[in-house]
Amino acid sequence: MAMVNANYLLGLIAIFAVTTTLFGMISLFWATRRRTKLPDFTPPISIYKPLKGQDEGLEANLRSFFALDYPTYQLLFCVADNDDPAIPIVGQLLAEYPEQDAQLIVGCPSFGLNPKVESLAAMDRYRRHDTILISDSNVRVRPNYLRETACYLAEPGVGLVTNLFVGVGEVQTGAVLENLELNGFIAGGVAAASLLRMTCVVGKSMLMPARVLEAIGGFAAVRNLLAEDQVIGMRVRKAGYGIRLSHHVIENVNQTRGFRWFLNRHSRWYKIRRRLAFPTFVIEPTANLATIGLVWALSGETHIAWGGLIVLVGLGIARDAIQTRWLRGTFPRMRHLLLSPAKDLFLLPVWFDALVNDRVQWRGHRFRIGRFTRLRATGIPLTVRRRMRRVQRLRSQHEHEG
Repeated sequence: MAMVNANYLLGLIAIFAVTTTLFGMISLFWATRRRTKLPDFTPPISIYKPLKGQDEGLEANLRSFFALDYPTYQLLFCVADNDDPAIPIVGQLLAEYPEQDAQLIVGCPSFGLNPKVESLAAMDRYRRHDTILISDSNVRVRPNYLRETACYLAEPGVGLVTNLFVGVGEVQTGAVLENLELNGFIAGGVAAASLLRMTCVVGKSMLMPARVLEAIGGFAAVRNLLAEDQVIGMRVRKAGYGIRLSHHVIENVNQTRGFRWFLNRHSRWYKIRRRLAFPTFVIEPTANLATIGLVWALSGETHIAWGGLIVLVGLGIARDAIQTRWLRGTFPRMRHLLLSPAKDLFLLPVWFDALVNDRVQWRGHRFRIGRFTRLRATGIPLTVRRRMRRVQRLRSQHEHEG
């Protein structure tokens, strides 16, 4: 009897997983459908690009922002350190496009524990326009990006517009896993949240009037938070403004990311969701298709359970393949799609770790995160430890040679 009840329970969970997956796919198709009669609303925009190091495809990523088809916009780049490898790349682009209103800011006054927000605050002093766009360095856009995003601000009461993003360029295993997750589960989840009018804002693309940002406390209100993007969205909605998801999809470049990087990134994202949306975080494993199918098959004694495994794994592969094709125009390679169920299995222990562990590694620093993802520094920064190890190795070499 207990075995039968367990099979029924797993079967119900499987039905829930299939339902949420299909709903995410439908939401994605709806959110990104081609729009007609969009308002021609093109307010001047200041674009904030916080940089740290040389992201994959950085030159092409930044170049795409110099080629935007938009009447008036300002480009601001910021790095914290004088020796940052992004500096010569930005310098080259500034020389190539002297007619573009663009500027590089080097050095960030101390502002808070979140280094990205520190860069944003440093750039804010140089803003020329009353509408701002926060954009990450690892995204690449098409020329009509600003037109198809800013038009949503023409709607009365809208205070923030964000965009879906698609993973592109995968070569190594970590990048393959990352792009499958971004284009499958993440894309469907973001689209579904938008359709349900739930707050889901990702900092890769955030467009908002400066007055709205000021009304929610400005960058100072999120300077010590890890998930500054989502908290800004929550504050915008709480202040009575609407949030819109543009139909324009931007590219997130992931090419040679390693497996460890993939796990670390989603560990951080899980911990963010745990702190900001705990009920949703708790039920996430029920949408993990491969894991549910495997548990059902191993615990059941009927052919239905094994058939369920095939259906669930097949649905996960189909979702990742179809949504990738829909978002970027090409299917993933077949050998990459075969990693889709493995990706789900890899993420389950990461979810469990996020349930009990509040430590994150981000931008060369180690933090503990508290309520609303508030950051607390812990130990010596990772960059400092690495530098100390290099110095120790050099000393050992000199002593050995001596």
